[in-house]
Amino acid sequence: MRHMTVREIMTGCGLCQLSSAMSVRDAICVMAERNCGCVLVTEADRLAGIFTRGDALKRVVARALDPDQTPLANVMTRNPDTIAPGESVDDAIRRMDEFGYRHLPVLEGDRIVGVLSLRDCSIEDLAAMHRELEYRHVFAERAW
Repeated sequence: MRHMTVREIMTGCGLCQLSSAMSVRDAICVMAERNCGCVLVTEADRLAGIFTRGDALKRVVARALDPDQTPLANVMTRNPDTIAPGESVDDAIRRMDEFGYRHLPVLEGDRIVGVLSLRDCSIEDLAAMHRELEYRHVFAERAW
């Protein structure tokens, strides 16, 4: 089961994808309907950003913004980190752990091909990485 690529486990069909001009409410409704934790935000058919449940809480609710009047462009994470479909799941887990991501857009060149969610990673892959991730955390704490 180990040594899989991102392409083998990513969510590809039924991507949650909206234009940056759409409202936060539109994004939240799409996320609720499709049971996804993020929306990939596009401008001119290119990835421009990502909007997550966490963004909804921190950047909209906590600031008392009107979700009907707030465009995604104002509250999304611009130019998000991405991963290629041929990269290993282990590399994806490392990156998600290091930067605190729960979702990584998957791009092949400039084309969006999917999203890797932490939920897509098997418990076996996460367990196999546990020792390495713990070591990285300890090392990072000591470096500070």
